[in-house]
Amino acid sequence: MKRQRRLWWLLSGSLAAAVALAPAPAAAQADQAQDPDRPTLRIGPFEFKPRLLIGNIGIDYNVFNDNDNPQQDFTFSVAPDVEVSVHPGRLRAAVSSGSEFVYFQKFTSERSVNRNFGARLDLDLTFLQPFAAMNWAHTSARSNSEIDIRARHHPRTYSAGTRLKLASRTSMTFTARQSTESYDEEFEYRGVPLSRLLDNETMSYEGALSFELTPFTTLSLGTATEQLRFDQAPLRNANSLRITPTVTFSPLGQITGTGSLGYRRFDGLDPALADYSGLVASGSIALLLGGRYKLETLFTRDVRYSYEEDLPYYVVTGGRGTLAVQTFAALDLRITGGRESLDYRALAGQPDPGKDRMMLYGGGFGYRIANRVRVVLEAEFWRRTSERDQEREYRNKRIVMSVYWGALNR
Repeated sequence: MKRQRRLWWLLSGSLAAAVALAPAPAAAQADQAQDPDRPTLRIGPFEFKPRLLIGNIGIDYNVFNDNDNPQQDFTFSVAPDVEVSVHPGRLRAAVSSGSEFVYFQKFTSERSVNRNFGARLDLDLTFLQPFAAMNWAHTSARSNSEIDIRARHHPRTYSAGTRLKLASRTSMTFTARQSTESYDEEFEYRGVPLSRLLDNETMSYEGALSFELTPFTTLSLGTATEQLRFDQAPLRNANSLRITPTVTFSPLGQITGTGSLGYRRFDGLDPALADYSGLVASGSIALLLGGRYKLETLFTRDVRYSYEEDLPYYVVTGGRGTLAVQTFAALDLRITGGRESLDYRALAGQPDPGKDRMMLYGGGFGYRIANRVRVVLEAEFWRRTSERDQEREYRNKRIVMSVYWGALNR
């Protein structure tokens, strides 16, 4: 906690000093690119960007992802959020806040109110652009596809750094980031207290060289060192090195999103924690094809810690895609498919524990009611198989409707 305060106060003091010394921007200086995913309301010097999602309205046929006794329930969620920003001189300050109200009709234990808060400061000194950011969340959403209970946890991230412009289309970025995650102590999964094995703190230092290939495409080469520490489970402590080329597409182009594909070396500090060295990837990329087709993809491959004491981590590899085809007017048909594998790694010297696999398929349709109002009705079918524990296997289906307001419809 003391290190968090030192990092934050150091950045705040640096930005305040820079604001005091910075001259006013030239009138011809271009504003930062606007985010088209939110409608904008201007009141005086402030910009308000609200958004609302009423989601998952329908039936979950296996609320607890249970193998033997699936239970169904009616559910829905309401998630409003807003971003407020102001641009005094060369400084841009933005805060965002949102909540998610999750309702289950029969299983009241699954109801929750999830909250998140973020803040960011950016200072434009032409060639030097320092920044600082923080993000907090208090959520009962499932942490990942391994843990099937909705355990209350609290991820927090503090970051600070600067962007240095080397040329008109080339820049370097340096970032220091501290992340923590903690679980409420009363939550156990399959007899394991989640806080004891998953509460952690990560300190990372990152650098990236970026080049704007086109007005819509940026390529960067990043490297990062990470220190992962578990106070209650020191056997899981590790250091990590990442080298990740990343491509970023402007939200105004035919291709949008970000994708990275690179290398990670994960070194356990305890000899009993097996090392990992190999491919990592992450991204979310959408393609607009011929005006009628839109393909949305999501993919990941990385090391992720497990709740199981004898299986400290697994390598998750997964991806999903949704193809939307506009049929006529504002109606489009949607087809979804995905697959994810959890390749568990045992303690050093122990036999290979095997993999769990998740498969998803489904479909539905979307309808644009107005410029930024959209309704989507989908059916999803899930199946998990396990090479090591049949009790972890399940089948589930969900038939749900979602209503979006404040998202770009293209």
